[in-house]
Amino acid sequence: MLGMSVMVGIATLSGCGGETKSAEKGLGDSVKIGVLYSTTGPFSINETPMQNAAKMAIDEINAKGGIKGKKIEAIYMDYGSDPTMAAQKAQELILKDGVCAIVGTNSSATRLAVIPTVEQNDSLLVYNTYYEGEKPSPNVLYTNSVPSQQIEAFIPWIMKNIGKRVFFAGTDYEFPKKSIAIAKKLVQENGGEVVGEEYVPTTQTDFSSMINKIKEAKPDVIFSVVAGNAAVPFYKQYSQYGMDPKQVPICSISTSEATLKGIGDAAIGTYSSFDYFNTIDTPANKEFIKKYQDKFGTDTTVTNQAEGAYHGVYMLAAAIEKADSTVAEDIIKAAGGLEIDTPAGKIKMDESNHHAWLNSYIGKVNDNLTFDIVYKSDGLVKPVAE
Repeated sequence: MLGMSVMVGIATLSGCGGETKSAEKGLGDSVKIGVLYSTTGPFSINETPMQNAAKMAIDEINAKGGIKGKKIEAIYMDYGSDPTMAAQKAQELILKDGVCAIVGTNSSATRLAVIPTVEQNDSLLVYNTYYEGEKPSPNVLYTNSVPSQQIEAFIPWIMKNIGKRVFFAGTDYEFPKKSIAIAKKLVQENGGEVVGEEYVPTTQTDFSSMINKIKEAKPDVIFSVVAGNAAVPFYKQYSQYGMDPKQVPICSISTSEATLKGIGDAAIGTYSSFDYFNTIDTPANKEFIKKYQDKFGTDTTVTNQAEGAYHGVYMLAAAIEKADSTVAEDIIKAAGGLEIDTPAGKIKMDESNHHAWLNSYIGKVNDNLTFDIVYKSDGLVKPVAE
């Protein structure tokens, strides 16, 4: 389907480790990778489609012969949306199962919990979720957006098309706080006004206090980084408690198609910014969606994170093939400058900073609870991370 020339003959990531971190040049009988996502807990709404898409990519690569004839042997683990458990599972995958790389994690809290284990064991994490772009690890390949690709076009667009009085709402962890700090600066630089800022725990279900503060602030728009399953009650209660998203819209960098299924009609008229929406009108994307639905049904939905996991697996496999090695350092070096075709078009890994060059899109939720694309960047956007 994807016609990815760099993926021809891609096999698997096994022979990466043995019982300990004994990665070697060349490939073993198979290529072991860990797939570490939460199919339970408060982030399961986002991570279940990610695991599905990663599995689909692995199955496709293996069906084509793997990496240089070596099949990918994937080991799947659920960490229950608990960062501490994620670190423990990562250590088990590396030291017990002998994987040469881990595809997964989602929230910044989880990524930051796992990175020390990955670094200490000279392993590799392929991270497929948008994040704040700060202090990247040399042991991570980042296949989703950073603020330069997700927020820098979104805020000026909001100022021009919706309004200048902005209330910020987020969950209380690294990614929302850092992203809102960047967005606040952009609001001020574009002549806007910050009229409020509020954070809630990731497990929050009652948003009445936050919504009362929003009403008092009288914003033109809500910039939301309420993440994970918590976005469902936030959007629902926003309408239930008297706010009209068609008049005062929520503009999010964390609400995807998966979340819309839980929110329902209360999401109509809201906006999100990502590097991918499943309504992108290309033959490759339509085929990608069909394959996902044929394999996993329609209980879960393809999202930007799921597509990031999908092309993340392909990018990892292409890098291993190019390196002809399961050593993390070799794989990361080989990834620099790699280009692959994805359901949304061609992307590439930056030559030096381990991040992907991606498109930037803004979507508006329509009556069918899908996204109408109202903005697309003019070509791939450079990932700024430091």
